[in-house]
Amino acid sequence: MIVLYKSNTGFTQKYAEWVANELNCSAISITEINVNELQSYDTIVFGGGLYAGKINGLKSIKNDIFKMNDKNIIIFVTGATPKEAIKIEEIKNANFSLKEKENFHLFYFHSGMNYEKMGLGSKGMMSIFKAILKIKKDKSPEEQGMYDTITKSNDYSKKEYINPLIEYIKTI
Repeated sequence: MIVLYKSNTGFTQKYAEWVANELNCSAISITEINVNELQSYDTIVFGGGLYAGKINGLKSIKNDIFKMNDKNIIIFVTGATPKEAIKIEEIKNANFSLKEKENFHLFYFHSGMNYEKMGLGSKGMMSIFKAILKIKKDKSPEEQGMYDTITKSNDYSKKEYINPLIEYIKTI
């Protein structure tokens, strides 16, 4: 078993390391592994942050891991949005084909915002998003919660959030 991740601000790496620690395996950034090395693993866990509905780093490895039909593939996504407001099916639809959706299990972990480690492009997108939410009248509770969440750096990550993923892996 191996845990791969793509992390820009540190949250996904933190979760990947927690998962790997619980599963007694290694957590490795996708920038540090050759995809051919994955052939020796029965189970591949991949984690990436959610940016505008897309899973960070997924595109670079997706085709390779889904060609490995004999592997257990588990994907986790991290993001600033509280889990209660996340629609897993929308994440799947935005990132995977119908055939791909049959071949893995997806988990979501609430993480946070780290403006200090965020790139200029991401900071710019967040500034625009904040401005749009700020001027919107009659915000829904979800929109108000999102605005409150993205106004400053925060860390909502908790190790206990990985428990469903760990339990799922123990069943395969």
